[in-house]
Amino acid sequence: MGKLGSIKSARSLSLGLSLSLGLAFLSGCPEDPDDAKTWVKKLDDVREQREALRQLARLKDESAVGPLTALFKRSKDPEHLRVITKLRSDQAVELFVEQLDYSEESYDNAAVAATGLFEIATRDDKGKEAAKRSVEALIKAVGKKLSVKTRANVVKVEAMKTLAALRDPRAVPVLNTVLTNSADDQDFFLNKQAAKHLAEFADPRSVDALVRGLWITGRGSDIFQDCRYGLTKIGEPAVDKLIETLQRKNLEVEEDAKKGAYIPGIVVQKPAILLGDLRSKKALPALQAELAKKDEGLTAGVSGHQSVLLAIGFIGDPASSKLLISILADSKRPPKHRAAAAEALNALGAMDALPAMLAAAKTTYITQKGEEKEIDQEKATLAMQGVTQFSRLTDKDESAQLEPLVKATPKEFADIAEVFTNAIERMKVAGECKKDIACYGKILGEAKSARAERAAFSLGRLGHDAVPMLVKQVGHKDTAARSAVMYALTRVATKADTEVLKAIDAQIEQDRSRDKQGMALAEEMRVSRAIIANR
Repeated sequence: MGKLGSIKSARSLSLGLSLSLGLAFLSGCPEDPDDAKTWVKKLDDVREQREALRQLARLKDESAVGPLTALFKRSKDPEHLRVITKLRSDQAVELFVEQLDYSEESYDNAAVAATGLFEIATRDDKGKEAAKRSVEALIKAVGKKLSVKTRANVVKVEAMKTLAALRDPRAVPVLNTVLTNSADDQDFFLNKQAAKHLAEFADPRSVDALVRGLWITGRGSDIFQDCRYGLTKIGEPAVDKLIETLQRKNLEVEEDAKKGAYIPGIVVQKPAILLGDLRSKKALPALQAELAKKDEGLTAGVSGHQSVLLAIGFIGDPASSKLLISILADSKRPPKHRAAAAEALNALGAMDALPAMLAAAKTTYITQKGEEKEIDQEKATLAMQGVTQFSRLTDKDESAQLEPLVKATPKEFADIAEVFTNAIERMKVAGECKKDIACYGKILGEAKSARAERAAFSLGRLGHDAVPMLVKQVGHKDTAARSAVMYALTRVATKADTEVLKAIDAQIEQDRSRDKQGMALAEEMRVSRAIIANR
């Protein structure tokens, strides 16, 4: 470019800048996209409104609440209300409350409003306090009579979630009602949500409802685990009602059982499980008395007496050892009862039960019919439980006594032989470590299930000093070892061990994000956490 061309370009540039500056002077400063005022001005412009709403949701500036409220009151559009929820502003509480009066035909705004109140309640302490102004309206929304399958139930779901976040005790009675409503009156999903939220409240006023909820089913599922968790969190105040239920004196449960045609054994099974969770010695007389009654077993799964025996073991009173040993050693008892007694004795830590366990391990479970060998499954279970619990409990290596039993197991029953082989592995651990916490801690980190599991049971008997070793393995990859770790922690950890509770919480969240198996593990861990938090 020549000199003349350079001069012309420079003049053109100068003229352009002058014009730009002049226009800027005439029209004011350019609009700031990060200033809420920029977008508030555009709310009434149909061409700009959608973008304005998007930007205001992004900015989350409370100054936009007023203009957005005015827009919503003109439009009644739930999308406009939804933008207000994203601001999480105390200023919106009254607006949201106004929307909670809904019907089956018009419920969208109520659902959004309940969500908005949840956002405020979970923002911070100030937000939570402000959102409490909505409690009565939320309770009314949850208690509204609706058709079973109506889409308007979404309002109840969101309102219950918000009430749970607020933890206001006024919400407990309505949640109790929703939990126990029959499937004829409401969608089962509402029962499930109520159980979930009541579990977090852990209010003694919910004991009756949560106990009834142990049997409530719908949509091919149940709410047992949520109710179990809630009752375990409540702790001792739940014991009397559970004893009453075990004794078949809970009139509400008995009526539910008649209506639902419960298998009798299950009415005993579930309160027994809970009484074991709660570790209350107060329950022992009722549990022991149950064993003198007829066992109304289940058509599938665990019988009432089996659950009773395990509960006695978990409660952990050394005085129960004699009774449990007598049941284990009684050849007239059903093998499944004797097997449960063996497991209970290990939970109890009853060293005096070792001879009876070893005798059970030697139970004959194979019969010869011509050239065919047949297995008695119940007797095989007794033998396997006998040897398993023996190997979990003994304090020395007694594997020499089991090797002949392994050799005597026919090859076609390799799964049974494996149980005996694993028992030998456990006993070798006892021989290696004796009472050395560090030794057990090292083995607990091993991948091999039998060895790690045995280390966990031993640490659970060695007192509070074992907690640091156990807490490292709350997420053990092997499920049997993990269960043993959690059982051990329920014996030696207390609510003062905050590092234990934090580790369990983290593992629960991790498990929940996996699959169905992970969810099941998380549910069991929740119960263990509640047991520890009550110690």
